[in-house]
Amino acid sequence: MHYSIVRNSHTSQFIQIQLEISCHQMETICLQLPSWRPGRYELTNYAQKIRGFEVLAKGSEIAWKKTVKDLWEFTATESGQYFINYEFYCNQMDAGGSWSDDQQLYLNFSNFIFEVLKRKNEKISISIELPGDYKVATALKKIGINKWESVSFQHLMDSPLLASAELKHFSYSVNGSTFHIWIQGEIHFQIENLIAVFHSFSEKQIEDFGEFPAEDYHFIFLLLPYKHYHGVEHAYSSVITFGPAHALSEKSELDQLIGVSSHELYHFWNVCRIRPKGILPYDLSKEVYLKEGLVMEGVTTYMGDYYLLKSGYYKLEEYLLILQKQIQREFDGFGWQNQSIVESSFDLWLDGYKGGIPEKKVSIYNRGALLSLCMDLMLRKSGSSLAKVLKEMWEKFGKTQIGYAIGDFEKLVVSHAKEKESMTDFFWDFVWGKNDLLPYLKSLLANINIELLENFENNNLLHFFGIRKEESGIVTQLHPHADAYKILMKNDRILEDDSINTIGHQVNLKIERLGRTITVVLPKSQKMYFPKFILHAKKDNVSSLQGLIGE
Repeated sequence: MHYSIVRNSHTSQFIQIQLEISCHQMETICLQLPSWRPGRYELTNYAQKIRGFEVLAKGSEIAWKKTVKDLWEFTATESGQYFINYEFYCNQMDAGGSWSDDQQLYLNFSNFIFEVLKRKNEKISISIELPGDYKVATALKKIGINKWESVSFQHLMDSPLLASAELKHFSYSVNGSTFHIWIQGEIHFQIENLIAVFHSFSEKQIEDFGEFPAEDYHFIFLLLPYKHYHGVEHAYSSVITFGPAHALSEKSELDQLIGVSSHELYHFWNVCRIRPKGILPYDLSKEVYLKEGLVMEGVTTYMGDYYLLKSGYYKLEEYLLILQKQIQREFDGFGWQNQSIVESSFDLWLDGYKGGIPEKKVSIYNRGALLSLCMDLMLRKSGSSLAKVLKEMWEKFGKTQIGYAIGDFEKLVVSHAKEKESMTDFFWDFVWGKNDLLPYLKSLLANINIELLENFENNNLLHFFGIRKEESGIVTQLHPHADAYKILMKNDRILEDDSINTIGHQVNLKIERLGRTITVVLPKSQKMYFPKFILHAKKDNVSSLQGLIGE
């Protein structure tokens, strides 16, 4: 089958698509459009961006019907070539969307390419009408001028494409594999330094997995003029959108770009190949409930930063600041009291990518990274490491393409631990359970001479009364154990307070609530709320660094 893509207007953001398919007489063709895409476990319903659908044969229209919101069907009246025409609206500029304008064409085929049921493993060719000066970044095999080929639907939907006259290309090699860096947008950093950093973390990741089964890998960057941050992994490439581009002249911003790049490369093994059974292969037509979020995103988040420390890009102090932010983010909330990481993983389809209701869930990325740190520190005491566990995951479940369940991961981690009962308890308490991770984390860090301190300064309303607010006075969070939780409401606006005077035993607040002005009195608690966490090495940095990277 063959897809032809043109643009009647670059700025309308519509692309015109034609699928040509050879049919047998009375064959029923079922065209399933993805309702979600790999890397983001929520329904996107791409069918809402399609218009002008029609089926033609020999110049005549063929009857078709939709059986569900994103499944089209028609029956071939006779043998021959059939043409499915439709338009797709490319107006989503992020690492998982598609975008068209007067300077570029960026396509994620998972957004608009049909899975032709009963023909899932048929080769698919793609031709795209592009200006003569456009360069193209994609992992797809080129078979002609502006023409590419994929071996199947699964391959095509996992191979994004970016085309532009301004596209810049760089590369480096590790162990015979070529890594391509494609950049659309302004460059405000030393590209030679970036390549050196990429080479270093790529080398360290490949070293620990033992191999990189790809001749070519593509980092595709869209550096935007406005604030943005997003990355998505693919089988032989990753797309990263970041902005504003000029901010990358600052190391703190460049750290984010490099951090997400290391994260996405780690996905080459973990998720793109080491996959839960539920997404091997991907069924993009419906929700696929997964309990393995800890492994998929938690381990990857931890390892992405770990390899920047191991490769020498991060100094110990910089890495501890990253951990400090993750700890702060985790314990500023109380979702862990209500939902385990396994439960939050299962609920990704409900609210995994939005704030959701207060204190309901945990982040599989953030809590998952802290749990991964704990496992790694425990395994190092046994002479092993989380990296060694993931290498065995690669050998057992990735290379063999048989998929795993969260229980398989747990068994493997426990098998690498000398104190197997302690590791089993860890999973029971913190992976399947909802125990407080903070004391356990403090203890593990102390073992490698890293101290986790809690500071209560410069915010009396927050620390003495458990009230978090914006500068405008809007209440954004109330500590569930504070008296304020039973008296104030989220989104109340504090007009006046005398909390700066902490000598007394209460605070007087004047608040606005839904147009009403109310005065409330809150007693000062003997407890302290919402600590500011601080991480630092207690002794020499060398011992702490060795404890973290195992060298």
